[in-house]
Amino acid sequence: MKIKILVCDYLGIALQFIEENFLKDRYEIITPPRQDRENPFDLLLKNSEWDYLLVFDNGVNRKNFDATFQFLGISDEKIIYAMNPASWLYKPEVGIHLANPTTYNGSLLYNQSLFTLARNSNRYITCTTAENLSYLATSGDGAVMYNTYVRRKTWAADDMDLFHRLTKKYYDIDDSSGYFCDWGANIGTTGIYFLKQLTPNLKLLAFEPDKENYKLLRINLLLNELEEKAVTENCGLGMEESEENFYRVEHNPGGSGMFANVYLSSINMEVEPEKIKIIPPDKYLVEKNISPEEIKYIWIDTEGFEAQVILGAKNLLEKNPAPIFMEFNPGAWNKSGLYEPMTEFLSRHYESYILVQEAEKTDSPNLYPIEKLLEFKERTEQIGDIFLIRKK
Repeated sequence: MKIKILVCDYLGIALQFIEENFLKDRYEIITPPRQDRENPFDLLLKNSEWDYLLVFDNGVNRKNFDATFQFLGISDEKIIYAMNPASWLYKPEVGIHLANPTTYNGSLLYNQSLFTLARNSNRYITCTTAENLSYLATSGDGAVMYNTYVRRKTWAADDMDLFHRLTKKYYDIDDSSGYFCDWGANIGTTGIYFLKQLTPNLKLLAFEPDKENYKLLRINLLLNELEEKAVTENCGLGMEESEENFYRVEHNPGGSGMFANVYLSSINMEVEPEKIKIIPPDKYLVEKNISPEEIKYIWIDTEGFEAQVILGAKNLLEKNPAPIFMEFNPGAWNKSGLYEPMTEFLSRHYESYILVQEAEKTDSPNLYPIEKLLEFKERTEQIGDIFLIRKK
């Protein structure tokens, strides 16, 4: 079956894009007639003569386009903004029908559409990435799983490669034994990738407080034959033993955490938050007889709870200031009242930090003194990620 497409091309790329990324026997382009013979908007009004209106624009005048089409009585169901992935997600059957999976953009469109169909049916889906690693997650995960499925690349793989390179540059690390710490492990993509691709001789020490994410973490370790090299705990980390309210974000389970304000608009506040157990890293390591020297890498992704985690690991970091890669959440740190105590403690053992988003663009990123973190105290949003460099 051929889909009849009416094209509005405001970028001058429509024909090339369509020829490169659509299957040639799946579509028919209907070109508006010349102005001197018929008003070009007449075809827009004759909905029976075409199936979809494909608009190529830069997004700047999107509201004007929407208003025009609404004025002409054209249903949103028949409009696709070709350069906007979100627009295709509402019409996955069209994307699957048209896309040529052998081209780059066609492959992205095809994978997006398949993911959306799975998500709409509320099923679990398996994703095998380009690195030959397999992950199971809910199709409702529109962040980690969506990007991994569409791009066939493990979520945050570039960040993990950078973490490994920076550690080799600024630390003298022996990767022949010890632990990679994944604190805020979600479904396991970080720990699995790091052990499989970068540090195969290490073991994994993973903490994930969300019970659904934790189940998927254990499954994914099994899928990737790492269950015997992993120590996992279904709890959170912090300064002291306690119970905390935990808010789950369904469309991005990895963004769930103790600070509801981060995703306040997307949380169902009628549902009671889950109570989760918090333990200090120092206490856990003593109980499990794991020495500070065995900790080789620390990855912290705890959605604003990083200050509590750092201050709960004082003994570990005093004895072994290991390389740390963590989210930079000044708003949450300030709200907790621990911004200054955390920064003061880190300054005793770490000399400087690298802003990861700068390091992604250059081989010679700036080295900022730890105390400079306090300059961001009034910021409310997450700024990015930082890599800590210990004192020599």
